[in-house]
Amino acid sequence: MSEIHGAVGSYVVNALDGAELDEFEAHLAVCETCRREVVEFSETAAHLGHLVEATPPPALRGSILSAIQEVRPLPPEVPVNTDTAEPARPVVTDEQHLPVGGSPVDELAVRRSRRLTRLFALAAAAALVVALGLGAWATNLAQQREAQVAASTLETQLLAAPDLKVVTVPVKNGGQASFRVSKSLNKALFVGDLADPGSGKTYQLWTIDDQAHAKADALLAGGAGTKAWFDGPVDASSALAVTIEPSGGSQQPSMKPLASATL
Repeated sequence: MSEIHGAVGSYVVNALDGAELDEFEAHLAVCETCRREVVEFSETAAHLGHLVEATPPPALRGSILSAIQEVRPLPPEVPVNTDTAEPARPVVTDEQHLPVGGSPVDELAVRRSRRLTRLFALAAAAALVVALGLGAWATNLAQQREAQVAASTLETQLLAAPDLKVVTVPVKNGGQASFRVSKSLNKALFVGDLADPGSGKTYQLWTIDDQAHAKADALLAGGAGTKAWFDGPVDASSALAVTIEPSGGSQQPSMKPLASATL
């Protein structure tokens, strides 16, 4: 692993795996500087955990870890040369400065400060990503909940209709179907346990008028507890039916109904 000293942040947030993790942990055992920074970064990461209480979507972790990989690591700290009376001369980069006419800057403190500054900047960006992601996630959940409530309310209205008619019949290829109808509400709900229609096939609902003309309606994938509303018109129909049709549906039934209800 290149720039192994710069992998502290990735290690703290569990972004290393496999050979990289083994290499860094072996280095950690002999590098006091990196051990100290792991402690400091871990304390910072612990505080960040209180920024949100909800669990974010799994995709957010990948985006945050990708952002961490883009952070350019600072040069490694130069340890004191214990074999001589004088400390090893620090490497001065474009980002490091020595004061004019004064004593050298404490390079260890400077690098630590810069690393922490970068970590906090990254943490702020990560927190923003999490906040935005959670906002979109919460909005999506709210919309799903509203749709569920609306569907439940509509079904309750149908079942409470004074002219409700429920016709339960067997399905010819297996299972059972129920047609729940209210002409006064112009609503009808199909509920059934439907077998797999087969490759390239789909279930399709139909409304049938007094002249026996069938009008294409909703498509169904099938399965246990299948529910689907008829688009209608239900109030002008004399019967309802379900067939198996080619994927995408048909304009006219290609087979006799698997199940039907006379209204």
